[in-house]
Amino acid sequence: MARSYGQFCSLARALDRVGERWTLLIIRDLLGGPKRYKDLLGSLVGIGTNLLANRLKELEAGGLVMQTTLPPPASVNAYQLTEKGRALEPAVVALADWGLSLLEMPRGDDHWLPQWNHMAFKARFNADAALGVQETYAFVIDGYPHYVVVDDGTMRTFEGETPNAAFTLTASRAHFLSVITGESIFEEAIARGDILLEGDVAAFARCGCIFEGE
Repeated sequence: MARSYGQFCSLARALDRVGERWTLLIIRDLLGGPKRYKDLLGSLVGIGTNLLANRLKELEAGGLVMQTTLPPPASVNAYQLTEKGRALEPAVVALADWGLSLLEMPRGDDHWLPQWNHMAFKARFNADAALGVQETYAFVIDGYPHYVVVDDGTMRTFEGETPNAAFTLTASRAHFLSVITGESIFEEAIARGDILLEGDVAAFARCGCIFEGE
């Protein structure tokens, strides 16, 4: 049973539902789409199987998460956000945006997955810079394909491949992290062959402006 702050306050009520350790990170992962239990366990290193199961039960009881079945060929049980759960996205993105100033270099025990790019793109999105732009940008980081669709001041992220990308950027986890942390420069990493950029170089430059943050 989740603890309550016992306060008649909307913020306290919200934290009663999502304020427990790991809960918002589960929400973060499910904002990218339905996930199997083992996928969540692999992403949330250190959570432990019992704690993850408890958190998912709490989220289900609160109407934020529901069980589903992934479409073929997977056809396995998974978890996904309900409409009420997806309504948390603006708050989670705002927290991620606020937390950008706290990121410097990864610590030795820090864990990172390319799946978290979905949240990073949303946190760094500059809607003004995206006005009038209608393009798709594809990324394959450590073999994980995902893409961003920019449509005249709005954006959405997706898992998988797309045939309509203005460019595709392919990199290992280590080389990608080196540029997003500022240890390396994208253009220099591309010139060295550490990162492969295929497609419209001008679109890549626009992408950099759109996702540099406001």
